[in-house]
Amino acid sequence: MRFQGKITAFLLVAALVVQAVRVEACPFCSAVSLTFAQEIAQSQAAVIARLVEGPPAGSLSPRAEGPLPKGRFVVVEVLKGSTLVEEAGLLGADAKPIETILLEAKPAGSLYLLMGVEPPNIVWSSPIPVSDRAVEYLRALGSLPEKGSDRLAFFQKHLEDADETLARDAYDEFAVAPYDDVRGLESRMDPTQLLEWIENPKVQPSRRRLYATMLGVCGTKADAERIAEILKGENLPPEKADVRSGLDALIACYVTLRGAEGLDLVDRLFLDRKGRDVPFTETYAAVMALRFLGEESAAVPRDRVLRSLRILLDEPKLADLVIADLARWEDWSAIDRMVNLFANADADNLFVREPVVNYLRACPLPEAAAAIAKLEKIDPEAVRRAATLAGLAGAVAAAKPDDDGEAGAGLPSAGQPVDATADDADLATRIAPVIGDEGDGAAGEPEAPANQPETPRSRDDDPYRSLKWLAWAAVVALVALTARSALRSSSGPGPTGK
Repeated sequence: MRFQGKITAFLLVAALVVQAVRVEACPFCSAVSLTFAQEIAQSQAAVIARLVEGPPAGSLSPRAEGPLPKGRFVVVEVLKGSTLVEEAGLLGADAKPIETILLEAKPAGSLYLLMGVEPPNIVWSSPIPVSDRAVEYLRALGSLPEKGSDRLAFFQKHLEDADETLARDAYDEFAVAPYDDVRGLESRMDPTQLLEWIENPKVQPSRRRLYATMLGVCGTKADAERIAEILKGENLPPEKADVRSGLDALIACYVTLRGAEGLDLVDRLFLDRKGRDVPFTETYAAVMALRFLGEESAAVPRDRVLRSLRILLDEPKLADLVIADLARWEDWSAIDRMVNLFANADADNLFVREPVVNYLRACPLPEAAAAIAKLEKIDPEAVRRAATLAGLAGAVAAAKPDDDGEAGAGLPSAGQPVDATADDADLATRIAPVIGDEGDGAAGEPEAPANQPETPRSRDDDPYRSLKWLAWAAVVALVALTARSALRSSSGPGPTGK
């Protein structure tokens, strides 16, 4: 009962994560913070204000007592809510100063962005220092389209801006933008500049992921060869070792530009681990890239992506990274390998048994049902645990309302495919996906069996597909962590060496 309680709690948390993620965005990017545009949209008033009087010097001491120090500001320009600002008496010759908390010593005349709520007695946010250039940037935000590649074209000019505040905000705008908007910017991107940033070891990993994603849209096969040298890492001097951070996006960029033949290098470098010590983080990055290629890119046939994923079935400690992907994409070619994984599992990889069972439960072929009966004689508890996980995942999927308040609709919960038909919903109740302990996962919409051609709908019709597979991945990872934790507590030391 305690094990089931843990699973339920994790799934409920994961359901909240899924509910919160409603917009498709850059597949390898994570926003650092709210963008200026988002913060201003959430406020009722936003102004550029000049500091006229800073807090007393003594009030900024760590040992200072009394109320928090405040600064006094006068409004220079209203970005939003001019009527509210005027009604609050903050404009004109007789304008009152704004008093709000200021925790730094700055010279009088410094400019700040202030945002407020709850008029008429507006409550102001902590002041954000801005340069003259930032004021121009903020002023332009109001005239930009709400979405689309034309909006991103403005922010593209500020990526790696000398003003770090603007560079951060521009990155965050790309990170939350729909991936289709990034693709729509293709003709206005500069692949030479993107490569320069990618190869600069001082560029932050999160931004390198973005630039690799962008290069995958606009680059050439010659650019792919430059990325290949980074993936190989053979001739990189120590001071440039950091250019391999963001490996998942770099791998996806390379294969997108090279096509299916690019996966041969990925297989050799990161997935075929026989007799080689490949860091787990690199293998996991390759799996993440493969999931992106299977869901978001038409550069590689899904059959070829599946062939790469199946390589990890030869690694008992890593096989659970890909089993759910094979089931979700209805690749039923690995039944015999699944049975062998289950039967040969030892103390280091017993956790593989639940995902194997759920793969077989999802498979409609009669030999899968026969295999489950055989495996139940080997480890009935593993079969029972797998059924528990699947049942709880299906319950969460059925209970979670969508935007219209209908239970079971909207984004997928654990194991539920995107754009689910009635048959797909049944598949969701039969498989509880399981992934590795480390990192994030990814997933996506259902696909026809591997020997059938995919239809345009499988990649282009769902407006939320990128963030859906990221949200689904959160559910997958949480279920996996809990399953392994329960297994360790009941069976002694768990898997090691990943």
